[in-house]
Formats: sequence, C-alpha cells, structure tokens
Amino acid sequence: MAIENDPFSSQELENIFQGLRQRVVITKFAQTVKEYVKSSNPDIILLGLSFRDKKELEFVIELRRDVITQGIPIVAMIPKEDENFVFNHKILGFTDYMVKPLFKQNLLDRIQSLIEEYKFAENSKTRDNMSFVVVDRSHGKVLFQCRANLKRFVFPEFKRIFTPNFLKSIQGEHICFDIRGVPEVGKEEVEVFERVAKVFIGQEKIAFIAGRHMGAIIEHAVDEEKLLVFMAPNEFDDYLKMEEQKKEDLRKKERKDKAHPMSETLGTTPTSGSAAPIVPPATTTPNPATTEPAAPATEPNKNDIQPTKEESKET
Repeated sequence: MAIENDPFSSQELENIFQGLRQRVVITKFAQTVKEYVKSSNPDIILLGLSFRDKKELEFVIELRRDVITQGIPIVAMIPKEDENFVFNHKILGFTDYMVKPLFKQNLLDRIQSLIEEYKFAENSKTRDNMSFVVVDRSHGKVLFQCRANLKRFVFPEFKRIFTPNFLKSIQGEHICFDIRGVPEVGKEEVEVFERVAKVFIGQEKIAFIAGRHMGAIIEHAVDEEKLLVFMAPNEFDDYLKMEEQKKEDLRKKERKDKAHPMSETLGTTPTSGSAAPIVPPATTTPNPATTEPAAPATEPNKNDIQPTKEESKET
C-alpha cells in the first residue's frame, strides 16, 4: 500500500507498479486511510512525507501501537536527504526510508526484501510458540486479538483460555474477536466461531473486527443475528459508545421514575424543573333517587323546657 499526497509522486508510483501481479493500493493521506490500513492489514506501507504535517508521524505511531499493524514494514518516501530524520527514523516507527525520485528496480527490490524479513519474523514468532491470542480486557469489553492461522494455532489456544472461571468473570461484558491478522477465513472457520460464541452465556451478540475477512463471515454465518461484524476498530468503539449511551438514558429514566412515583400512578411524567400536577380530591354528586331526605328540624317541646332559678322565684 502506498500513501502519497503529491500528485507527481503518486503518478510515478502508478507507473512503477503497473503490470505487477501483486495488488497495490495508491491513495492520499486522510482519516479514512488509517482505518483502511487497520482493516486490510497490508504486507508493507509506503508513506510519502512532506515534513510539514505532524499527523503523518502520528499516524505511524498509532500503527505501531496496534497489535495487528505494529509489525508491518513502513517505508518513508522523503523529498530530500534530512540528517535529523535519517538519524531518528527507526525511533519514529519507520522500518526504512528512500529519497525521491524513486527508481523502479531499487524500489521493488527494497519492497521484496522487507516483506520477506517481515514474513520470516512472523513465522519465527509462530515457531517460538508465542501466544496466538492476545486478551485485552478493559472498560467493560473483552477483546481477543487473533494473530495466526485459526485452525492450526488460534482455536486450540481458545481451549486453554476459556476456562469456566474466566467465562464466569466476563459475564455481562462486550465480547469481540479481532481477526484482521488472520491469514484466511473460510466456511469452516466461521462455523467454529459460531460454536465458540455459544460458550459466552448470557451474551446476545458477539462482535468481530474482521477487516478484509468481513465478506467471509457475512457469507458463511448461519446465525447472523448473533454476530456483529465491523471493518475496523473505530466502528466497534462507536458501537460501544452508542450502547453505553442507551444504558445511561435508561438509568436516567429509572432515577426520574423513582423521584416522581406519582407520575406513574397518574399516567403523567412531570418535566424536569416543573412541579408535579396537583389533583383535587374526587367529589361525588348524590343521587336523588337513592338519597334519603334529611330529617326535618323539630321545635323543642315546651314541657321539656326547665325554668331557670330566677324564673322560679318570680313564680
């Protein structure tokens, strides 16, 4: 993959790579390129530098921090010899550099040599029996980064990782498999992943950062509703933010319902900052057909009236 903003240099690269059997993508530096690199996992990256945009160097640092792209050879194509850059290019994350103008055979030889070294290093890691699955657990998510052939290395390692205690400890967390670094994915691999998804009890969906394998998962998946497939990590992160926002909205609603219990009884929910409506007590209108008339007031009986002491004396 070649990333070049200069139109003249970009045309030179097209002329150099024209007619080759390998598929070469030539594009300009942009935000979308970052995600494309992370999803496509190319064998090598040629990056044209202008020395005027610090984002070019930040891009390389970002790739070196990603487990999937950290080992990809990155060759800087610089407009002129720069002693400071030449001295620090390894520290900055570049594998090598070349000064423009580029010559076809020199460039192709350098690319071939770097790719062979990269493949040899990856194979050496396999022979050294390093971990083929990196588990990254943080902020309510568990990310399984798969870095080798699935059937031969990754699936057997799953048996070691997925112990009953581990599976119990991650219940309720978002599960995601990053398979961008896997050489190939076919029907058999997708079937195994669907069986693996069933070991996560209580999980409605399992996510995959598939990159170039996205088509294979969509084509061969049987239970499509169980699997969430993303091209790049940023898409998965956006999904997590959306899910977290849904939970926060639900928590706010529950707190509001507890703070205004009468709103549920009356069927209305008072708006924020306003008092709950006051409902007057219900009154009943008497039915004349069933209501007994009140007893009439009676005058007191004169015989029942006792004279006072003064009245007795006068008598």
